[in-house]
Amino acid sequence: MTGRLSCIALAVGLCAGLGAIPAAAQVADNTSPVRISVEDGPDFARQLLRAGQAGAALEVITVLIEADPTASPVHLLHAQALMDLGRASEARDAGRLAWQTAQSDAQKFSAAFTMADLLAADEAYTRSQLWIRRAIQIAPDDRRERLAIGAFRRVRQANPLAVELGFGVAPSNNVNSGNSNEAITFAYLGGILGEIEWIVPTDQRPLSGVELSAQANLRYRIAEAEGYRTSIEFGGFGRTYIMSQEAQDSAPEVTGASLSFAQLSIGVLHQWTPLSTGQPFSASLTYSHDWAGGEALRQDLNLTFGAQQFFGDDTRLSVLTSLRYTDRFGSDDVTTYSVRALWTHEFDNDQSLGLTGQLAVATSDGTDLAYQAATLGVSYDFGDIGGGLDLKSSWTEQYRVYETSVFDPAGRDDKITTLRVDLGLQNVDLYGFEPVINVTGRRTDSSVPRFDT
Repeated sequence: MTGRLSCIALAVGLCAGLGAIPAAAQVADNTSPVRISVEDGPDFARQLLRAGQAGAALEVITVLIEADPTASPVHLLHAQALMDLGRASEARDAGRLAWQTAQSDAQKFSAAFTMADLLAADEAYTRSQLWIRRAIQIAPDDRRERLAIGAFRRVRQANPLAVELGFGVAPSNNVNSGNSNEAITFAYLGGILGEIEWIVPTDQRPLSGVELSAQANLRYRIAEAEGYRTSIEFGGFGRTYIMSQEAQDSAPEVTGASLSFAQLSIGVLHQWTPLSTGQPFSASLTYSHDWAGGEALRQDLNLTFGAQQFFGDDTRLSVLTSLRYTDRFGSDDVTTYSVRALWTHEFDNDQSLGLTGQLAVATSDGTDLAYQAATLGVSYDFGDIGGGLDLKSSWTEQYRVYETSVFDPAGRDDKITTLRVDLGLQNVDLYGFEPVINVTGRRTDSSVPRFDT
């Protein structure tokens, strides 16, 4: 070790006269070596880095690594010195070694946070966010967790790519949206025919099972300036089912694959805020393609325009209008016009109230496709209710009037009621993914019993 310790001494000699170096480390001239112990080496290297002497610090750090290749803090210093010298790729390699050799949560946090910083400096923002998620997951205390969360928000703001992932496992007593009646009648038929009860086939009755779903949404910012932002969006969604044994016994021809659904979409989103009003607007155009049971189902082209109006810091009104054209393969096309308004108010206790209203008109030459609809809804976010639980609830009531129906030439009226409760498990956070237990009840009461669910 004698020769290597002389290298540390040489580094001291090169830095003699710097105010950042302690007096004990000063030397009379640049040729007089001063020996620094391995234990004191990391602190000395930090002082060299603070003094802007990355090259000298690197000499010290090299000796320390050879003395103990498993010292995670030294690998972190190595990464910082290399970054200061403009050797970004080598700095990231040193940061990974710091993570691999970390022996405690504190060391792992420092290594992950440093890796995130190195990647962000190189504009590798998505990978930086992944390392910050690691830092958040392993943070040894609340202070460092808040520090990492703040860094994540800054990097996310700088990152042109935003990624949202979702996964679901949901048991259901009606995976096939089956009819809730065992027998139905067709009142529009004359005489005794209108009184005959027709048995609903077992494969059209509610079947139970477990829904498995996955979703990914990507948004890439392609242009941004003061007051506006333009992004390209990509989306993917898929679901399938594991049928219960009871469902398999009663309707063996209905499988998870036959009920499966998939969608891919691509679109462009433009958001802008006029300086004169300060109120945000948005417009989007999206194309999507759907598959059901492995077969092409339809394709959609959706055009939207949205506006928001803020009334103070705690109240907001959002309005969204849309025009959707649906090309149904092997069936009639549908054009849908809709306008939706959402009023939200946030209370001082971090709870919020939302009121929703929507009007929609669908036009089509096909039966059971053209309708007029009105929707009313209310939601309440209770926020943190204690015990690491976050509670939200909502209720919606939708009324639909269909012009025609294959089961009643006079048309049909539907009332669709939905109740939903979301319970977020804040204490089960895993790399930024927070499990949410969702309980949903949905009922359709139709003037044509065939559509009761």
